[in-house]
Amino acid sequence: MIELRQLRYLIAAAEAGSFSRAARSMNIKQATLSRHVLEVEKRLGMMLFDRRTRGATLTPNGKTYLRTAQRIVREFEELNAWVSATKNGEIGKLAVGFYTSFSAGNLRATLSEFGERYPDVKVRGFERDRDLLLAGIENSLLDIAIMIGDTPYPGLMSRSFWSERILVAIPEGHSLAARDRIHWSDLTGARFLLTERDPGPETRNMLLGKLGMPGYTPEIDMDDIGRDTVLSAIALGGHISIVAESALGIQVPGVVFREIHETNGHMRIGFSGYWREDNENAVLRRFLDFVATRYSLPPIPARPSSHQQPGKEPS
Repeated sequence: MIELRQLRYLIAAAEAGSFSRAARSMNIKQATLSRHVLEVEKRLGMMLFDRRTRGATLTPNGKTYLRTAQRIVREFEELNAWVSATKNGEIGKLAVGFYTSFSAGNLRATLSEFGERYPDVKVRGFERDRDLLLAGIENSLLDIAIMIGDTPYPGLMSRSFWSERILVAIPEGHSLAARDRIHWSDLTGARFLLTERDPGPETRNMLLGKLGMPGYTPEIDMDDIGRDTVLSAIALGGHISIVAESALGIQVPGVVFREIHETNGHMRIGFSGYWREDNENAVLRRFLDFVATRYSLPPIPARPSSHQQPGKEPS
């Protein structure tokens, strides 16, 4: 059987035009290279080099064989490169679930930069509510789900990713639109409009916690509409809404956004990633490392090998 290294020797000799130059370039003895080329010729039963001339001159059969040898070596190297890149998470697919706006904010920036860094990774995004995202992770339809908050879920790994400012969306003619800073107390008595879909329920709970007090409960209307429709309704007047910074990318005429401030600065809300511990997609590990580096987070420890016995240290 002809070995791959023998094909490399043959190609090197043909391209260098000399057995001695080819041997020097490969850091081997000329006798070694010549012997292997001769072995290939014996196995094929044909002469590849014309030994009656000076240098490494290919015969007509040698030229034909060289083209095939070059293709075989090139495809082998490409295959090895693909295997290495796949194992390192530089090639493959990543299914990302979310329910935040993708028009702006850290989610958009993170996925955009990840795609630029690893152009051979195909990232697919899926916008769903929290229950469907968790089901997608559990059923391995999603590699990772990015959601507001840091609620732990049994059987899932998680970590905090980033935070975004909390904003109030108000009609441009609203009395609060003239203010640079808005505090929670300024929103007392306002009528809020939220979506019943995620993250509407979490936003409602936040409003009740921030504004609710004995004798007063904020007026919150919950409709089964999307974020864009909520903001369109805000432009008509009568309501205001609470959104994350990522909503700034949704341009709706007649709506302005203002930061909500607390005593220690503007208010922020955190986002976390959730994934299955047994997910062996190397791209997921690459993405988690990318996020950790981008947001200066501690690295995620490598998952122990499935072949390692519990309680035993790797040898």
